[in-house]
Amino acid sequence: MEEWQDPETITLWVIIAVVFLLVLLGFITLLIRAMFQKIVRTKMAESKAKLEYQENLLDTAIKTQEIERKRIADDLHDELISKLTVLQLKEQIREENGESAIIVNDCISVARRISHDLSPPLLEFMSLDELVRELLLPWQELIKIDYREDLRVDIEHDKDFKIQFIRIIQEVITNMSKYAQASELSVHLRQSANKLIVLIKDNGVGFDPSEKKKGLGLQNIETRVQFLKGKFRINSAINKGTSSLFIFDLKTTRT
Repeated sequence: MEEWQDPETITLWVIIAVVFLLVLLGFITLLIRAMFQKIVRTKMAESKAKLEYQENLLDTAIKTQEIERKRIADDLHDELISKLTVLQLKEQIREENGESAIIVNDCISVARRISHDLSPPLLEFMSLDELVRELLLPWQELIKIDYREDLRVDIEHDKDFKIQFIRIIQEVITNMSKYAQASELSVHLRQSANKLIVLIKDNGVGFDPSEKKKGLGLQNIETRVQFLKGKFRINSAINKGTSSLFIFDLKTTRT
């Protein structure tokens, strides 16, 4: 019997072949795993880069919009209102009953309100709750408003956060005034160390969420909530009013 026919030799070669196959299989497995991990890392990096690009694009769009709003507000205040004021004085002098002056005065009031809505004055020096109260003040002449606040901590929000937060509430109330036909509105503001929550409810006609298309107002709200890295939910039903809940993680917005 030749040496290669020896059972022990055959067994040894079989063992060597099996070990070689196992090592080869392990190497192939590790290679495939490494390739898969590389693909996953590449995809994750691409997704992260895309997300960062979208966030930067959103950030730029929102801030550019606010710059333009402020420019228009300044033009209204410095140009239009000042000229209307001069015209008002002339009309008061020329007319005994001053009817034209009254109309001009109404125009000045409207221009000031629009200017204020576009760019709230003293934004940097007012707290968030003060801005909310000031926003609600003119609406109280048109609708019954129940405003409550639960401020458990005192937090100094930055200018960008305050203006976008106010814009969100502004948009909700504007939509309510246009479509809801509501007579009552409640705004509840709650602030803790980690969360800022605002709940806005009205007793208006409501709508069917399954049939309601996403209009410009809702798109603006969604964009601003996304900018502040918040969450929101709007619930409504026909003849049962509408409620809008907004939640912001303050630890996220401060980092």
